[in-house]
Amino acid sequence: MWLATPRPTSVSVRAGSTALVGRDVEVSAIVKILLRRPAAVLIEGEPGMGRSRLLEELAGRREFAAGRVLSGACQPMREPFPFGPVLEALRSAGDRPLGPLSPVAGVLRPLLPELAESLPPQPEPLTDPCAERHRQFRAVRELLIACGPALVLIDDLQWADEGTRDLMRFLAAAMPAELAVVAAYRTGSPSRHGSAGIPFRTPPNVQTARVTLGPLDVEAVGKLAEELLDLPRVSAPFTAKLHESTAGIPFVVEETLRALRDAAGRLPIGEVLSDRLLESLEVPISLREAITERLEGLPEPAVRLACAAAVLAVPSEPSVIGELACLSGDALRSALLSTLDGGVLGELGGDRYGFRHPLARKAVYDTVSGPERTLLHSRAIQVLATQPVPPLTQLANHSRAAGRTEQWRHYAEAAADEAIAHGDTSRAIDLLQSVLAEAGLGEDDIARLATKLSQVALRGFRPDVIETLERILEDLTELRPSVRGTIRLSLGMLLVRTIGRLGRGRVEVEKAITELVDEPELAARGINLLAQPIDGLTPLSWHEVWMERAREVFDRIEDPELRLALLGDRISTQAHIGDGAAWAEFTRLPDQGSGVAERVQLARLWCNLADAQSWAGHLTRAEKLVTEGIRRATDAGALYAAGLAQGTRVRLDWVRGNWSGLAETTEQLRDGYPDLGPIVMESSLVLGGLAAVRGEFAAAQRHLTAASVHAPEHGPIPVVLSAAGVLIRVLLATEDVDGACAAADNAVAAARRKGVWVWAAGLVPAAAEAYTRAGRWSEADAVVEEFARGVEGKDSPVSRAALLAGRAILLDARGKHPAAATVFDEAAAGYEALPMPYQAIGARERAALCRLNAGRLTADRLTTDRLGADRLGAGGRPAIEELAAAAEAYERLGATRDAGRCRHLLREHGAWAPSQRGRRGYGQELSPRELEVAKMLSDGRTNREIADGLFLSPRTVEQHVAKVLRKLGARSRTDVARRMTTYAPATVDR
Repeated sequence: MWLATPRPTSVSVRAGSTALVGRDVEVSAIVKILLRRPAAVLIEGEPGMGRSRLLEELAGRREFAAGRVLSGACQPMREPFPFGPVLEALRSAGDRPLGPLSPVAGVLRPLLPELAESLPPQPEPLTDPCAERHRQFRAVRELLIACGPALVLIDDLQWADEGTRDLMRFLAAAMPAELAVVAAYRTGSPSRHGSAGIPFRTPPNVQTARVTLGPLDVEAVGKLAEELLDLPRVSAPFTAKLHESTAGIPFVVEETLRALRDAAGRLPIGEVLSDRLLESLEVPISLREAITERLEGLPEPAVRLACAAAVLAVPSEPSVIGELACLSGDALRSALLSTLDGGVLGELGGDRYGFRHPLARKAVYDTVSGPERTLLHSRAIQVLATQPVPPLTQLANHSRAAGRTEQWRHYAEAAADEAIAHGDTSRAIDLLQSVLAEAGLGEDDIARLATKLSQVALRGFRPDVIETLERILEDLTELRPSVRGTIRLSLGMLLVRTIGRLGRGRVEVEKAITELVDEPELAARGINLLAQPIDGLTPLSWHEVWMERAREVFDRIEDPELRLALLGDRISTQAHIGDGAAWAEFTRLPDQGSGVAERVQLARLWCNLADAQSWAGHLTRAEKLVTEGIRRATDAGALYAAGLAQGTRVRLDWVRGNWSGLAETTEQLRDGYPDLGPIVMESSLVLGGLAAVRGEFAAAQRHLTAASVHAPEHGPIPVVLSAAGVLIRVLLATEDVDGACAAADNAVAAARRKGVWVWAAGLVPAAAEAYTRAGRWSEADAVVEEFARGVEGKDSPVSRAALLAGRAILLDARGKHPAAATVFDEAAAGYEALPMPYQAIGARERAALCRLNAGRLTADRLTTDRLGADRLGAGGRPAIEELAAAAEAYERLGATRDAGRCRHLLREHGAWAPSQRGRRGYGQELSPRELEVAKMLSDGRTNREIADGLFLSPRTVEQHVAKVLRKLGARSRTDVARRMTTYAPATVDR
């Protein structure tokens, strides 16, 4: 069948088989059955599910290496060779000596010339054809017995000829004791005999199993993408889109990824692996050929029906598809059955039929000629317009494809209005963007559509909308001030959310406020935005001027949605700066809104308040708010608020110590919003913090830079100051005291300029530590006391704990160890109540060290010759126990470097107690320390970084690395990461 649309010249190269992904459960079950001989396994699945790849995997399994593995496949030929797949498998049976054979085996000489030297002489042929065939069957069975332990793999059994099927039945009825057979069969497509003819009945003594292969899940599709694209990971949105576009069918996934890999090399970096690239991808050649082959096997009415379904593009009822294809009654029923039997269409639920995945639809659509497409799209408009509830988006798409421009604009705008009303933000933006991108619109139409776009765009975040709004403001200089102000206001609000464009965004909002003099309610939205103090270095006093203006206009506002927006932002702002009355005001608000717009504002409030409460240290309260806020925002289509709340959630997990899998989750979140500044910066803070506790200092500094730690004017100040606290500790850990002080200077200056000290809870203890280490006592005292004045009377539990930690650091640095220990304990209790376990453990560690130092000074005054436990001084043993407990707590949390530091300190204080049970022998299994080293090697860490992270000597690390390479059988350090993915340590304690 010729393609109606010509394709560009291309070269498709296949680089061999990929790793088998997502079939671990199936492989494990099959291997278990096959090891208990005799055994027979049938693998069935629709085309593309990976039956052949699974057989290939079984053939290479080490469990079967000691015996023979014999493979054959049936072919869809009109006149197949009798016994073809079995004989193909047996041709390789002579690769090692065979067991004894009787003269009857000689009958196979003409059929297996490769084994002629191993087979007895050929006997005289029998005159009875049935008897001769029976003798051949007996000879095959005898040859299989002579093979000893053997695994026979037969693929595409649906194409088997009648002779092969009879032979398989004969073998199944009396299987050799050391034989295992695996046969793969395609379902969902025509075969010579139908599924009922599969020769797979075995006696009770044979171990049997039937395995049905289904689509891959999203996780497996992601792993396959990483394998084929040779990437360490792919983003969650990309994986989800790939799964949606391929229905998880392995063949379709692989072909799509190969096409993506080829296309990615020809496109600018910004396009690589984007959803837009995936949607615009040409159908892979092999997939197109497979679909075309199925179409060629259909009768002409069925082809018409498939083409009509491709034009409709969405699963539809048979009557709708049939009306478009001019089919009805028995003709429609027969054509539909043919498309189902041929694997072209599928039943997708609710009496609707369509294609399993978009690429299959596109492959069929490409076979339809241009004139025929136009006719079918025009007819689709007539059919769909008469539906009880006309599908507006589909009507818009068909109108555009049919070249009916005016009709397309009408339906597209109506569909956008419908999407806005239902909270479908992305669809509304897509539709409005597509209409505004076309030439020929009048200024009134542009103004109306741009106004709608600018308003709905604030519910989500789409950087391409910024470009559209900028172009409209530049091109249409005669717009009415109110229209221009409306568009500019939304532009400014979008710019504020964009990395590096905060200042320009605020300028645009101020301009919009002056243009909206006749639209006070819209102007109020701009005033409200400028009252938000969280971003940039603009002082709180400047924002307070706008806060006052917002309060002045609030009483004059009548629109309930706008009143709710202003009130919600005022509550979250007050909570951010430590006003305890904000929470009481929140609890008095209604729980539900009367429409989509009010539900959006309530969702925004829950999400924003969750952020404010988390920075204040009300973590349990914030956890409940963020969970409910994400649900509300998702339901209302407030995608921007939902995205921001995801950032709050990962940061909450970080500070609360929920670190398992957090790095991967956070990376996926950041990749999903690469242009959205608040999410990028907040997720980078979390990644930097996690890297720091693992001792990955270079990675930590890279992430913290992305958190705007060096450019506070562009970022959310709570994030910036928290990132500065992490950075200072990283620099101190590497003995870069000058660098730590420089970072502290910049961050403290930012906090002073901003004037909201409750956001500095993560900064002040670290800054005090840096200043005291450098001997800058006045700066250390000043920052702690200024913080104390700034948080006095504020509703911020974390600030109270941080203030205690800061004061304890000052006491410890001045040698007042007993007093410092007491205050560190108070700080730990404060952090534990939040809870912030990492900070709490750190305070407990410092308290223990203070007690040790105090005891040592006391002991030194008494004697200079005492060793061992005596060196700890009075009360030293409880402090040692506290330090050991801190090490264990760090270990449980996942802070491996901190745990190593505590153990190092224990050794320094002579408190290391080796196990009384003796050293365990691990053999070829990795010891716990070697496992730590292997994980760090997998992350690309150098020996020096591993030594620093685990507080070991470089020589000791070299020894551990050598043992890891040997035990894993790794050829190099880079090979360790691959082998660690399948490493499973023993769980039995020897």
